[in-house]
Amino acid sequence: MGLQTKAYRSAGWSGLSGMISNSLELIKYIVLARLLGPGDFGLLAMAMVIISIGRIFADGGTSNAVIHYRNQTLRQLSTLYWINILAGITLYGIVFVTAPFFSSFYSEPEVNHLLRLGGLILPVYAAGALYEVMLRKSLSFKYITIAESVSATIGFITAVTLALNGWGVYSLIWSHIVTASSLSLFYIANGFRKWIPAFHFAPADVWSHLSFGLFQMGDRSLGVYATRIDQLIIGRFFGPEILGAYHLSYHLVLFPIARLSPLLNRVALPVFSSRKDDDAILRNGYLKLMRVMMSMVAPILLLAALTAPWLVPLLFGGGWELAIQLIPLMAAVGLLRMLGNPSGNIILAKGRARRLFLWNLCTAIASTAIFLTGAQYSVFVLLWLYIIINVFYFVAGQTILVHRLISLEWSHFLKGVVPVAAVLTFSWMVGRLFRYSIERVMHVTDFIMVISIVALFLIVYLPLMIKLQSDLIQEVLQALRGKTGKRDTVNTYPTDS
Repeated sequence: MGLQTKAYRSAGWSGLSGMISNSLELIKYIVLARLLGPGDFGLLAMAMVIISIGRIFADGGTSNAVIHYRNQTLRQLSTLYWINILAGITLYGIVFVTAPFFSSFYSEPEVNHLLRLGGLILPVYAAGALYEVMLRKSLSFKYITIAESVSATIGFITAVTLALNGWGVYSLIWSHIVTASSLSLFYIANGFRKWIPAFHFAPADVWSHLSFGLFQMGDRSLGVYATRIDQLIIGRFFGPEILGAYHLSYHLVLFPIARLSPLLNRVALPVFSSRKDDDAILRNGYLKLMRVMMSMVAPILLLAALTAPWLVPLLFGGGWELAIQLIPLMAAVGLLRMLGNPSGNIILAKGRARRLFLWNLCTAIASTAIFLTGAQYSVFVLLWLYIIINVFYFVAGQTILVHRLISLEWSHFLKGVVPVAAVLTFSWMVGRLFRYSIERVMHVTDFIMVISIVALFLIVYLPLMIKLQSDLIQEVLQALRGKTGKRDTVNTYPTDS
């Protein structure tokens, strides 16, 4: 099977995984929002900010190094596996010891217990991390899709069952633990059929991976910090009730970005890495990835903003009025994040992990200053400031990190993305005009309003986008039929010892 065919099929499986996981996550929040209050979601967000940052370190930063360096010996893989295990156990110990500090930081005693329980995710994730990387490296996304979908279903059932039995916020934290455990078991069960780690531990054998990984750990931790510092500061300055509304808005609007973008990126990185010396192919692939992400993700964000006054009460019931006001601003943040998201694939494919780390260090410092400034006023000021600085991040990041690396001119970039942006803008304007007209002349139910806006948007959007992307769609179809020319492969498990 050609590399292009395998890439498109992998992207299809990865997208299916994202759709299933996102749907289950949304359904879980719809059910739990009616059983739990904003304060419970706020407490969960306080704990998960810390755990999410810790999870970045649970693989020793070597996951993308395994993909970037195309071949590893079995001894090297064994060493990397035990590094992951040690990192996961160490991180759990750090979370356990520091939990009282974060509880005091938030002025919420319950955070202490949530962190010490939820921190179990870190060693559990580390146990399956390398096997998941090997699946990604070989573009085996069909298995990943099945594993993620089944694990998400188990986590969903756990959350709802416990919430119905009065477990409160602990139903949410146990859902995360069970999902992570199921996923790691799937990866380990598959990986053990091909390779079982030996009792070999020689860090000197993987020094190049560790060097790459150190910058990756720093880069990814800063990336997560930059995308979660808002929740950290909102929890500290505004409390769990406001953070709960913010957290729900995040999962309704930005969660598709948090889930779908990495799903596409984890297909793109192995493909880009295999062609890292051909800038022409990288430019073409990067623009295709950008257009695909815009076409798939932006409509979700725009529709969330358009339908928020009716969608929130329809899905989550009463008590979430603040979320309605936050969602349009969240959508703007999501659009900007979406545009900047694919750049990391190019930087890592080129082996410039240090450059990405330094960039994320600067943006993390700037974002912290912005959020601390906004927190002196209100959550709305905080978000407006964040939108402004994200515009700067996008323009500067494209110029410094991507365009220079692959000789991509701004004129070429804009030629590739502006037509997609124009279709999106026109569809949004039609939906906005329709919404304004209905609000002025009649009162309809939440369900009818949401369905009407979504239907009209899609009626306008889909024909225009299909026509615009016809060449790309045809290319995908040809690839899936196997008409892509020469055969190519992606290296995976080694056969040497």
